[in-house]
Amino acid sequence: MRRARTGLALILPIFWVMSGAWIPSGEAANGSNGEARTPTNLDSLMELLSTSGGVRARFQESRHLSILTDPIETDGMLYFAPPDRLARHANRPGRSSIVVEAGRVTFGDETGQRTFDLSSSVVARTLVSNLMVVFRGDLESLRARHLISFHPNGGNGGGWTLELEPRSRIVRGIIERVRFTGTGRQLTAMETHESNGDRTILRFSDIETGLAWDTSELERIFSLDPPDATP
Repeated sequence: MRRARTGLALILPIFWVMSGAWIPSGEAANGSNGEARTPTNLDSLMELLSTSGGVRARFQESRHLSILTDPIETDGMLYFAPPDRLARHANRPGRSSIVVEAGRVTFGDETGQRTFDLSSSVVARTLVSNLMVVFRGDLESLRARHLISFHPNGGNGGGWTLELEPRSRIVRGIIERVRFTGTGRQLTAMETHESNGDRTILRFSDIETGLAWDTSELERIFSLDPPDATP
């Protein structure tokens, strides 16, 4: 289990972002008239998730560890290019980058660079695979991997809650559950509970979807040399 958690130290920050997918929070996203679409059931939510396209967003992460009094705060930029490329460039507390591409996770900071092969961990491989399923809007595969609870809160401004509980005993040994809350098309918060009692709260802002980058832009964004943090 110690070895699994060592590898997942690179994967979990990515999973927290990815499995929430991207329910756009800006008027320009997904919809010609700019009006927010409110998912009324799981099918309509997955339909929204399947149309994200290329994504760029700011993130703010609060990591609550049982061994620390104060949470670890991280912020930076997130990029996603379908079907399977993701980059997380953090600016605080120190500059670091995590890039997921071609079945590998590469991490870099001021101390150096490390690469983690997803094939070496069934848990990490499952978590990243789950993200791709969400982005594709593949509800059948999502149900095969999770127990899903979706609650539209129509009396609360169109708010909703989505909870995922891994079916796999091995995955549950790391991740107990993930809860997403949102309003209309806006994903307002995502809270991940680990089996050891630790939890992470992730908040999004300045989200852009439907983006397309040329080859040179993709090479720059999905590398350990992050682009300008300004959207």
